[in-house]
Amino acid sequence: MTIRIVPIEPRWFEEKAQVQSRTWRELNQGHIPQEIVDAITPQFALKLTEAHAKDPDQVTLVALDDDHVIGFAELLRTPRPPIKCPQAAELASLYVLADRHRQGVGHMLVEAGKQAIGNDRLALWVFAFNDNAQGFYRHIGFHETGSTQTEDMGPELEMINY
Repeated sequence: MTIRIVPIEPRWFEEKAQVQSRTWRELNQGHIPQEIVDAITPQFALKLTEAHAKDPDQVTLVALDDDHVIGFAELLRTPRPPIKCPQAAELASLYVLADRHRQGVGHMLVEAGKQAIGNDRLALWVFAFNDNAQGFYRHIGFHETGSTQTEDMGPELEMINY
């Protein structure tokens, strides 16, 4: 297994979109309303990927194994409100295929993201129901800030800030 972390290129857009749709579905199935789970289709994720690639404030990295996308990270140079840490960048999304968890891929993406964005300080939001992600972020050195926000996705869902 030789994992490479690289900036996304158009040749990986569709595969990244497939990974985004699949991991979104796997993570959120049974936790958020089904119509929201179903909304992140590969086609919708491809449109997001193409738009994000044009945004100079955003960096998208992909994790490749044998030139196939197995995960990705999206980072913002300027965090979105309500993050109140202007000196930090935002880790907007981090997804790795479930069968590649616990192999260091997520950690590699975070470290490469810090370098690509030029900032060692990252802030992020994670759904309170996502114990696996919270454990991962604590394991690699993130700490809860004590801030929370509520996402209205039909049911209100708490998000925790790291």
